Amino acid sequence: MAITLTEPAESAGSSLSPAQPDVAIAAVIDALYATRSARSISVDATLTKFAYPALRYAHDRGIRIHLLTRRQRYCDASPALVRLGIDVDAWPAPPAGLFVVEERMVYLRSQSSMTIAHEFAHGLDCALGNGVYRSGIDPEQRRLFAEARNFVTPYQATGIDEFWAEAVRAFVECNDHSSHWPKATRSRLQRLQPEMYSYVERILNVEIPQHVRRDVKKG
Repeated sequence: MAITLTEPAESAGSSLSPAQPDVAIAAVIDALYATRSARSISVDATLTKFAYPALRYAHDRGIRIHLLTRRQRYCDASPALVRLGIDVDAWPAPPAGLFVVEERMVYLRSQSSMTIAHEFAHGLDCALGNGVYRSGIDPEQRRLFAEARNFVTPYQATGIDEFWAEAVRAFVECNDHSSHWPKATRSRLQRLQPEMYSYVERILNVEIPQHVRRDVKKG
């Protein structure tokens, strides 16, 4: 059982994958919402930056997104938090978003692009690990984290799952202008962590699209 709680928080390079029809992207984003009646323009816009293969891959492996209402507490929405007695709402600064691995659920209180992208990156990590964080069991990523000396943001240094999530956020370039952290961009990621840049690029641009193509062929 694992629960990840996070308070996450210039353009470079090409798109993550070949363009997909807008209708296909819109349909898979719609399907990612746990409650179809709850939609957010900022969530939709941020998720679009991940492109169709990553969205489809996450959806097909059970990743979902829940938007908290104004007065809704995390413990009101998450059965796992209730069962474990974890009252994150009582923290001095409740998180802007969190991902509950056991539920494969992204919970969002903030509509900040950086929060949305960061938490969805956790969802991808869980999807890639088939219910556990791949970042924690992948020898290549464990080595990259152990050898890292420079980080895209201070938060990226706090754990291997955050190392992945902030690298992905940099790759899709989602930032909040009010944040005091350095801007997470592809160029910064490539400059500070060239191997991690190549790793993320390979996962998002090669591995995940290959999985999606195979899934489609299987029907």
